Amino acid sequence: MTRTSGGSAPLTEAAEVAIREGIISGRYAPGARLRERELSEELGVSRLPVREALRNLRHDGFIMTSAHRGATVRTMSPSGVDELFDLRIRLEPFAAERAARQHSEGHVHAGLAAAMEATAEATETGSLDHIMTANADFHAQVVEAAGHELLSELMAPILSRSRWLFALTAFRDPHLEFQAHHEIYAAVSTGNARLARLTMAAHIEAGRGPSLLAVGNDTAEE
Repeated sequence: MTRTSGGSAPLTEAAEVAIREGIISGRYAPGARLRERELSEELGVSRLPVREALRNLRHDGFIMTSAHRGATVRTMSPSGVDELFDLRIRLEPFAAERAARQHSEGHVHAGLAAAMEATAEATETGSLDHIMTANADFHAQVVEAAGHELLSELMAPILSRSRWLFALTAFRDPHLEFQAHHEIYAAVSTGNARLARLTMAAHIEAGRGPSLLAVGNDTAEE
């Protein structure tokens, strides 16, 4: 299945962003039905870009469709979480390692430093929304700093789903998250590729068990 944009690409993209943010924020809860007519009225666009946006979100794993219910927000399952971490722990340490090598070769990525600063500020304020946004941006900036176009394309939907998972299981100590990010940033910014890979791998793996437990409990409660 491929992503679509049809003849209304800007409207489709805007609708997709709005619906995705609604899913990640919890406004559209897992299992909720997403009706084209209601969404088009809410977003102020025709049904065509909404339909195309829903196709793209299905492609990225945020929704599922069935003949009798139409589009619904996907429920995050333990197996889905495990698969997500399987991919992250293979791809993100590679991104961190490559970002460190890029830095050592003089390719300094200013966005990563800005993301680290934003993470520090969000942790200080204690705002869950700010922490979630800063956390997602830090990981995205590590991937961007790797300077690998195909990796960036592969990671975009994975990082979006990771942000969604973080919102669903926002129980981790933000100070521990900040410390982990600081260690990754320090390794990347000093060009220590091996340490960058190891610290990123440890950071990703540390979130697997608690996330599986939280999603498993949520599934059991349903």
